[in-house]
Amino acid sequence: MKVRIRSGETEIDGPTSERADDLDAISDARLLQGCRQGDPQSWDTLVHRYERLVFSVALRSGLSPTDAADVTQSTFIALLEACDRLKDDERLAAWLITVARRKAWRVIRRTSREWLSAEVPAEPTPGLSWEEIAVLHDALLKLAPPCRELLLALYFDPEKPSYAEIAARFDRSVGGIGPMRGRCLQRMRALLDEGAV
Repeated sequence: MKVRIRSGETEIDGPTSERADDLDAISDARLLQGCRQGDPQSWDTLVHRYERLVFSVALRSGLSPTDAADVTQSTFIALLEACDRLKDDERLAAWLITVARRKAWRVIRRTSREWLSAEVPAEPTPGLSWEEIAVLHDALLKLAPPCRELLLALYFDPEKPSYAEIAARFDRSVGGIGPMRGRCLQRMRALLDEGAV
């Protein structure tokens, strides 16, 4: 597999022959079987079929296009390494999404240490499932940096800073923090309501 990054986009070479059209109709299970037998056309078809999905999962997790391309490549490398151990070949898309999301989270943790403590609590918040926490995490990543940083400071900072400390951190008046919080929560609700996460 060849990956090229050009203008912030990832390109992964895919099948080019007419046979590729026929392979698009073949199930994931059959393509994975071909991959296990060393068929490069099966591999090219799987990559072509899922590269945009994997890339979009990485982007939606808050990565830059370059980092998303790296996550895309490492996700397909993980598939190549795990090909013989997959338990349910027909659930390949779900497997790729899970691997891409985990790899993206690792990149985020590695590149922003201050984000680590707020990313996912050590234990689920009472009343929230891990899936709900992941959805909230994705919504936070979609927010613009000022809103994300404000909500993290207000709700996830282990030191529980006062409004005065947060106002100083954001170079705003104490009276401006409440309205800003309201606008940020509104944006986050909109993201959650439209299913953009």
